[in-house]
Amino acid sequence: MNNFYEILKRLYTHAIFLVLLGISLSLYFNTTYYQKAQIGLLTKSLSGFWHKHTSFFTELFSLRQTNMYLALENIKLRNQMEAYRLRLRELQDSGSSFLDSAHINHYILARVIDNSINTRKNFLTIDVGSRNGVYKGMGVITQNGVVGIVASTSPNYSSVISLLNTDIKVSVKHKKSGSFGAISWDGTSYRKVILDEIPLHCNVSEGDTILTSGFSTIFPKEIPIGRVVDFYNKDGSFLSITVELFADFKTLDYVYLVDSKGINEIHQIQTENR
Repeated sequence: MNNFYEILKRLYTHAIFLVLLGISLSLYFNTTYYQKAQIGLLTKSLSGFWHKHTSFFTELFSLRQTNMYLALENIKLRNQMEAYRLRLRELQDSGSSFLDSAHINHYILARVIDNSINTRKNFLTIDVGSRNGVYKGMGVITQNGVVGIVASTSPNYSSVISLLNTDIKVSVKHKKSGSFGAISWDGTSYRKVILDEIPLHCNVSEGDTILTSGFSTIFPKEIPIGRVVDFYNKDGSFLSITVELFADFKTLDYVYLVDSKGINEIHQIQTENR
């Protein structure tokens, strides 16, 4: 019992000290305008710091949601445009419905979950697979151009051979002249590819636009690829053209897979004619 009283006496002394200290500080800060202003400034600074950083993360999350929403809307509009295009041609010529349906495209939205740009044979991984209708050989694009071609699939994921891979070539055309060629990556800059097979007589200038040719069943016709930044006489007959890509492979997020509904029929006809 004596020990208990001793503890109470010690705590009593400290409690009195803390109460008096609190009263003193309260009187001091509430009677001096300068100190009140300093305390208010410190409080506002801490509050501002907190709100600034929480706002940053909130906006970041909101931006990601907005990007996903826009990507979904974009894929919906692409598919609607393809359906309207088919219907328009059927109305114009009822006998062309089979040929038109062979060229109709359907788009599948995907997100890039892995991407490389630092080797000579780069690949991407996307978060859709065979369960989503993805198959080997599908073209992969963004709103800014060609990304690559599906190389393999699993039920939920797919591997895409990147345009930044020295093993891939894509058929394209020079928009101004209509001349056709092929682009390939030389393994140097991730922003540039090389266009070959454009004849010397074509009026090529810096800034000219390069588009997909539409000759391949992999990519739709006239998807913008990039712009001409340099060119030279390669062998006396053709130009070698450096094309700066519209797509930035360092910032790829959402992509679209091109499902050509008539690809099997087209391949069959091409095989029979060989």
